[in-house]
Amino acid sequence: MKKTSTVKQCVLAATLVSATAAANAGGIGFRFGDDIFGLSIAGDLNSQTSAQVDWLHHDDDADLLTAGLFANGSRGSVQGRLGAKIVGITADDPDFDGGALALGGDVSLPLNDVLRLRAGLYLAPDVTSFNDVKEYQEWNAGVEVAVFQNSALQFGYSYIELEAEGGGEIEFEDGVFVRMQLRL
Repeated sequence: MKKTSTVKQCVLAATLVSATAAANAGGIGFRFGDDIFGLSIAGDLNSQTSAQVDWLHHDDDADLLTAGLFANGSRGSVQGRLGAKIVGITADDPDFDGGALALGGDVSLPLNDVLRLRAGLYLAPDVTSFNDVKEYQEWNAGVEVAVFQNSALQFGYSYIELEAEGGGEIEFEDGVFVRMQLRL
């Protein structure tokens, strides 16, 4: 079996499990950046656990798919989640397929009823990466504006980089983004 098939099958299986769980309660998000379009499905499995599936498409014929499971919590007014997500990437130029198990989390701090600060960080070292991926790192920061009680816009900056097994790196995203979140 080719390595591309194995990566795609693992990511597809994790995505289906997470999407089914996330569809129970949650929302859908749309993300736009300079070279990126994305779609997210997220939801709470219970009051302390959530799941999320993300797909990002890059203009240069590359796709990044993630499926994650998280423990939700709060400390004072800060809300957050810690967990793991499976990351899969396929890119046509260069011919690059691989994945990683990334650990990390997200935090949010409400400033008032309308504004909220958001940030996240996920890392995968060589030991949890496979095929063409040697390491994975992702971070983002932004501000969320509540439009209505069930919708919000987030404006932020995101950086996603994958280090290649044979040397070099793929900078999947490095720039500003706008995300529209609809809570269903």
